[in-house]
Parts: sequence; structure tokens; C-alpha cells
Amino acid sequence: MDFKKLTKPYQGKLLKSIDAFVSIPSVYDAKTSSDAKPYGKTVDDVLTSFADFGKKNGFKVERNKRYVELSYGNKGPVIGIFGHLDVVPVNDTKLFKVKREKNKLVGRGVADDKGPLLAATYATIALKEKGLIKNAQIKIFAGGDEENGSSCLIDYAKTHKAPDFGFTPDSSFPLIYGEKGNTFVTMKKNVNLKNIISIKGGKASNIVIGEATFEVSNINEIKNKLKTPHKIKGNKISFIGLSAHGSKPELGKNAFLLGLQELAKLNHDQIALNIANAFLDTKGRKLNAYYKSKNLGETSYNVGIVNYSNHQLTLSIDCRRPESAKHKDIVKKLLKSFNFKLVKDAFHEPLLFDLKSPLVSLLMDAYKKETGDKTKPMYSGGGTYAKEIGNTVAFGAEGVNKDYHMHQDDEYIPIKDLFTTMSIYAHAIYNLINAKK
Repeated sequence: MDFKKLTKPYQGKLLKSIDAFVSIPSVYDAKTSSDAKPYGKTVDDVLTSFADFGKKNGFKVERNKRYVELSYGNKGPVIGIFGHLDVVPVNDTKLFKVKREKNKLVGRGVADDKGPLLAATYATIALKEKGLIKNAQIKIFAGGDEENGSSCLIDYAKTHKAPDFGFTPDSSFPLIYGEKGNTFVTMKKNVNLKNIISIKGGKASNIVIGEATFEVSNINEIKNKLKTPHKIKGNKISFIGLSAHGSKPELGKNAFLLGLQELAKLNHDQIALNIANAFLDTKGRKLNAYYKSKNLGETSYNVGIVNYSNHQLTLSIDCRRPESAKHKDIVKKLLKSFNFKLVKDAFHEPLLFDLKSPLVSLLMDAYKKETGDKTKPMYSGGGTYAKEIGNTVAFGAEGVNKDYHMHQDDEYIPIKDLFTTMSIYAHAIYNLINAKK
């Protein structure tokens, strides 16, 4: 079967749907959160829009306050597709309008994860409308809290069984057989940072801080000595870095840490310099918290949120860890590094999947036949829904050896890659439907 030909009539519809869904700024909003809308108004809006989209396209719809499930078919093995409609915060609201430039889509959510989820949904629609979904049940889950702990899928799993076969279109091709564990730590410390009155930076622990503002008492002494990119307004210095996904902090430039490092040198503040240098080593060696395994590689550490006032420094850290590193040990080492006190912590255990399983084999078959690429499955530092539901792996949609700048201000996806992704997913779902029982 020609899956590119099968999905081609849906390419225009896919682009229009991405435009519509990206325009909904579905960032978690505590100010509008309520019992009925736990993630805030805009996330609730995007869930409602997806539920309406499902009804218009012939799906049975379950609308929960935390998620939406579209389903088709009522017998046979269950094939689950798990994507999310919430997105990380932005520095520029223009990201909530898709921009087309040089054959790519630019905007918040085009790659993580609205674009891939919609590609998988239209792949399902294409199969459904051609009568190719027989003796199988397709369930498409769209969550509202993946970027802040996946409470949506945790809630779903309480009342729904794991699928017979499942994938999440929220990572990279060709396929992710293993995911590092997550350790999230917020910790505080009373400390006197010389000539620094306050610091504020970051929006989420899983994003490298792209801008951090320092209020200082000696602006006139240092303003002409600063080398790190910055803006000055009064006695406030906003250092400019580069945002990146928290699972790959080495790809970004942490504005807080670079700013703290520079000010520490100018102020001859050894304590501040030690803290900055320790966390600038994103692998954790200088924190005495470095681990490595054959299966899942090395640890990584990202300082994603910082607050400093009244001599109290608070840091929120996202650690990605191999199976050889235990959550409790990571927490202890972070606290011990500079005598911090724990505010709160959370974790997800690592995931490792059997490369010889039918699920992996069937998905990889679809990928190889649609692309001709023979890249082998990989492990990832990113955390996906695969950790929260059984029989599920991360499968696309970022291309091999490509970086779509997810969580950055120029997040994008090539239109050609997006269309290929839709054909890969149609082929993969078809394979799963027709798996030998």
C-alpha cells in the first residue's frame, strides 16, 4: 500500500489544523486554574477544541477535565496514540501564530507536540475513511499536563487499561527504546551574594533559562565591564542566554548561571562563583552527582528556575538520569553540594523496552519502508508519556540527526518532514492493526 498517496489528501487539512491549535496559547495558568479547569483556561480551551475536532471527524469522544480521548472501533486489540496539547511558556507571544518560512512551520507546539499529534490523528482518519481499520480499536489520547508532570495521563491510567500496542509522537525517529529517569528538585539556601539584591529567571524546570534579571547595588562600577550579552535598565541587568530543552542543557546557554558567574568574578564572590561553575557542568561532575550506564548514557542537570531575594536563593532543577542513578541519591547529592534545603521533589523511573518485541519491530518496519533510513533505535534523555502507560514507546516525530528547537523561541518543523511523519504513522497504525494475533 502507498501510504504517502493515502495521506496526501489530508496534508492541507493538517496544516490548517496546526494553525488553529497553535493559536490557542495552552500554557499552564495557575491564575485561571480551578477544579473544573485544573490546568487553567487556555489548556481547557485546547482540550475542548480537540474534542470538537474529534466529533466532526467521526470519533467517539471522551472529554475529561484533564484530557480528551478519541476512539474508533469497538472490538479487537487496542492501539493507543498518546500525545499532548499543552506547551511550554514563551518569551514572545508571536509564537502562538504559525509562521511559514523556508518550507517550515515556526511556532510553539508545531513540533512539541501539537503538530505530531495531529499528524497521527489525520493518519488515523485516512485509514478510517478508507475502511482500513477492521477488528481493532484506535484510541487517541490528548493530554493537558505533559509539560508539568503528566498528571493527565496518570489520571487516565487509573480508569483505562494500557493498550495492546501504543506509541507517543513526542520524541524522535526512528524509535526510542529507552528513556532516562527524571528527578525534579526545588531547593533553597540562605546565602549573601555580594552586591546582588535579587535574581529572577526561568519559567519551567525543563527549559534552559534564556533570560535572567539581576538587581545589583553596584551597577555603575560594573556596567562597562560586562561581557555576557545583556540589557541594562536602572540597576537591573538582564543577561541573555539561549533556551533549550531541559533534557539537553548543553545545547543552551543558561542566562542565570552565566550572569552569576560573571558577577561573581567582578564582585570577588567565591561562593557565587562555585555555585555557577558547579551547575555549568551540566553532567553533574562538579556536584559529585555524575552517573553513566551502557543503556541510557550520562546524567544531565538543568537549572530551570531561579529566585533570589532577602538573601534566600531558590533553584528548581531538572535531572535526567540513567538506570544506575537512583532518585534519592540524586536529591541527597544536590542538597549536600552547597548545603541546600529541600523544598519539594518528584521523579519518574527510567524506561527500557525490548528491542525484539512485536511493537518495536512493527513500528521500525513502517519507519524504514517510508523513509529508507536504517538508523537503529535510540535512547533519550527526554521524558514522554511512555513512562506512564504500559506497552508504549516514543516514536517520532523529530527527524534523525535533526533538532527542531523544541522548547526554544524558534521551535519549528519542516513541512516535508511533517507530511512524511503522517505517512509513517499511517503505515505504523496499519501494521499494528494487522499484527499477527
